This record gives sequence, structure tokens and C-alpha cells, in this order.
Amino acid sequence: MNYKKTAGRLAAIVVFGFMVIACGARLTNDNLLKVKNGMTEAQVKDILGGPTKVESGEVLGLRGSTYYYEKGKTRVQINFINDGVVSKTGSFE
Repeated sequence: MNYKKTAGRLAAIVVFGFMVIACGARLTNDNLLKVKNGMTEAQVKDILGGPTKVESGEVLGLRGSTYYYEKGKTRVQINFINDGVVSKTGSFE
């Protein structure tokens, strides 16, 4: 049995697990309140982490994106136009 290989795999699994837990811990009502109109997508990711799903498109020179965050019954939606927050909604349970 190769103990170094097994230990390396176990360490990778543990680190990945902590990353998943940490990302979910960032999705709170307190953090959503920190998101303000005009913030960039990068600033929102710094506060809430990466979204679960992203939809984007462009019409008449305006680029729009919607970030969706979901964890359990928690649902958050943040809308951007030209890389600036224009609205946000969320429900936390």
C-alpha cells in the first residue's frame, strides 16, 4: 500500500470539503446586505463566493447577468447590468 499517495488523496478531499463548507457559510442575510447597487461582479463574489448558476446576455449594447445562489432552502438572485448590481433578492430559511 502506498501511504504517501493515500495521504495525499485524503488531504485533497479534506481541503475540498472545507472549501465547500466555507462557500456555503458565506451565503447569509448579513452578507447579502453588504451587496450594494453598483458593485461589480468581482466585488459580489468576494462577499458571497461564486454563484451556483449564471445567466447572461447582451441587448442593444447592454450586457446583463444574473447570479443565482442556492443552498438548501436559501435562494439569492443578483442582477447586473454592465457589471454593476442593479437589484438583489433573497430568501433565507
